[in-house]
Amino acid sequence: MVIKILLVILALGLFFVWKSAQDKKSYYARLGLLFQEEWGMYTRDEYSDRIMENIRYYHEQNKTENSIDSITWNDLEMETIFRYMNHTRTSAGEEYLYHILHTPEFSEEELEKREAAIQGLQKDEEKRTELELALYDIGKTDHISVYEFLSETKKLRRIKRFPHIFAAFTLLLVMCSMLFTPALSIMLLFLDMGINAYFYYKEKGKIINDIALFEFILGTIRQCSAIASLSIDGCSSYLARLRELSAKFGKFSRFHFLVSGGSTMSGNLFDSLFDYVRILFHVDLVKLGTMVQEVKKYEKDLLEIYHIIGFLDSMLAVASYREMVEEYTLPVFQAGGDAKEIQRMEIKGIYHPLVSDPVKNDVSTKCCMLLTGSNASGKSTFIKAVAINALFAQTIHTVLAKAYQACFFRIYSSMALRDDILSNESYFIVEIKSLKRIFSAVKESSDVPVLCFVDEILRGTNTVERVAASSELLQAISAERAMCFAATHDIELTYLLEGDFENYHFEEQLGKNDISFDYQLRKGRADSRNAIRLLSVIGFENKLVQKAQERVEHFLKEGVWT
Repeated sequence: MVIKILLVILALGLFFVWKSAQDKKSYYARLGLLFQEEWGMYTRDEYSDRIMENIRYYHEQNKTENSIDSITWNDLEMETIFRYMNHTRTSAGEEYLYHILHTPEFSEEELEKREAAIQGLQKDEEKRTELELALYDIGKTDHISVYEFLSETKKLRRIKRFPHIFAAFTLLLVMCSMLFTPALSIMLLFLDMGINAYFYYKEKGKIINDIALFEFILGTIRQCSAIASLSIDGCSSYLARLRELSAKFGKFSRFHFLVSGGSTMSGNLFDSLFDYVRILFHVDLVKLGTMVQEVKKYEKDLLEIYHIIGFLDSMLAVASYREMVEEYTLPVFQAGGDAKEIQRMEIKGIYHPLVSDPVKNDVSTKCCMLLTGSNASGKSTFIKAVAINALFAQTIHTVLAKAYQACFFRIYSSMALRDDILSNESYFIVEIKSLKRIFSAVKESSDVPVLCFVDEILRGTNTVERVAASSELLQAISAERAMCFAATHDIELTYLLEGDFENYHFEEQLGKNDISFDYQLRKGRADSRNAIRLLSVIGFENKLVQKAQERVEHFLKEGVWT
């Protein structure tokens, strides 16, 4: 009888193993097809405050003096652009992508490495899908920053193994006693199972973040071999190093299934059943007790693995982003020019990444540019497009244009500012502080010139002082080794700065009851105004609009307001 029971148990075990293998094979086949369909799409929909805090952590710890500041990041709406670009499959990948978008490179060596990896991923769909599957199995840990925990392994909570070993031993003892006193043992079995489950969840709740970290580490180590075995052009050195590092973790990852069963979405029968083994016998907590001591020895190696996985996953996201956009080109970099002059910037067909059906414009300049034009004509969108693509060129080696040629720049902006209520600062104070940081940057001694963007300079003060101060500030910037794109409604500046800035403008087309824009950049200053006309289009009374127009005409004729 006992032999028959054992044979049944063995048969069921073999069935579960076979079924688990089939489930896994079927799952990854479906997942591979899904990834091919998702190529050129972003992969994350949820961005809670906690998730964004974790994503930002790596950059906050690794930012340099070359990183763009928070004002420029917010002005250019880079948070939104990052989310569109985020095709990553791992926490390391999205944390790394967020960082490189903040950090322009000033030499071509690193950018060429990125480009080689991006092109290798673009051209080999089969290997790319295999890489995505492996990265997906590593996954994302939304409630912790992986980098934060990896860089502070000494702070990991020590897990006492004896209570959990004792819990497993007592349950096994009760199960064995069923052979002798089945009635009593069944009652004791359910009681012991309940006690073990209660204490399991109680103890697990204390170390939930540590468990998430170890699941990520184990998932990463488990997939390192699969990733390192791939042959992807432009990635060979990273894959070889990954192979070397993963070889150190043989003992560490032994019996990894005790802690982590892989993706919870796979529907794997073995993993689902083994969850109950973890709950009742605490095998994952016992294993974690050993791993806490081991992981502290490997902190440096784990961080290097993190960087390699982050690099590969972020380059995968860039390759996917190139599939998403309408048109892109690779930047051509040139020397920054001599101590006084900057090499000409030449851009053909540049456009903004967040504008659907965008109008493309050309840029050809070696000095500063002053943009005028009526409200909503496209000034701000244009200068943001130039700023974003200059940043793209020096981070992801991708420009949304037909052609891009320029030198390396330190990039600053002063655009979408607002009052700071918490520090009791008015808009004007916030603005002049923003301008001061640009002014300080252009005064610094550096081999890399400044590229700065200013929208509606000093809009927070009166017209007379605004024109006077703006002309002096912009003239001072142009006198340094800097290229400035400034947008303004003050036509007076186009005359005051004519020798220092090239004048360009945007125009509107007036209809009987509406105003339309073609968003095409034109040389020269704007010679039209539309603010009062827009009052009429929106539906204000004709009498009000007419009186406003009469006041403008009187001022232009007499030089005084009535």
